[in-house]
Amino acid sequence: MNTPQNLEHPKSKFKMRYVILALVFINIVINYMDRTNVSIAMPELAKEIGLSTVQQGLIFSAFGWIYAAMQVPGGLMLDKYGSRIMYFISLFGWSLMTLFQASIHSFGQLLGLRLGVGFFEAPVMPANNRAISYWFPEDERGTAIGICSSAQFLGLAFSMPILYAIHNSIGWRGLFIVTGIIGIVWSFVWYILYSDPQKSKWVSQQELAFIQAGGAIFEEDTPQEKQKAKLTKDNLKNLFTKKLVGIYIGQFAISGTF
Repeated sequence: MNTPQNLEHPKSKFKMRYVILALVFINIVINYMDRTNVSIAMPELAKEIGLSTVQQGLIFSAFGWIYAAMQVPGGLMLDKYGSRIMYFISLFGWSLMTLFQASIHSFGQLLGLRLGVGFFEAPVMPANNRAISYWFPEDERGTAIGICSSAQFLGLAFSMPILYAIHNSIGWRGLFIVTGIIGIVWSFVWYILYSDPQKSKWVSQQELAFIQAGGAIFEEDTPQEKQKAKLTKDNLKNLFTKKLVGIYIGQFAISGTF
């Protein structure tokens, strides 16, 4: 196989993999927007429906409970159904849960919907990495992942003032309506535009050959590979190596602030 350094970049100005990168970037911005909108809504929301400080803490942490529990099941579903379908279901689902938060009148209703947001968002990060691995050759993959990772923070930096403006203009219920509708509409944009490289009708043969020769991972798994990918005790042990535990702790330290 050719090394990335020896490959000739496609001459066409249009590169579908950059469109995919933009799609994933926007997905992540919406993802973090719908994680944090409850923080903006909470002061007014808590007064209106009578939430105690303990209940507010439970609301803020509820997302993380189910999100953590569904990481492995979400990844397994992603392997089975692929990024296009699973991301659509995930994005549509958490946006619908966000929209429904506009109609809550009790602690239990809000808690259930926040659990729903966490449930549907669980496959997101594996889906992001899968899409990048399928669409980008090895020598571009680090940059692509870096751009996607920046969406978490750039998205928050630019969206928070907008979310506050929406909240101040039409209230906390309006905030959930607007952010929910944005995600629902965008889920269909994703479904229409995204396909894995070998199935995409917008990618050129030249670009397809380039990303494949550069090490993009988009071959269908063989039955033997799918068998190896099944969840076993040995596979579970691999999740608790020292390096991965260090990554878990670092990610917890970052995500725990949202």
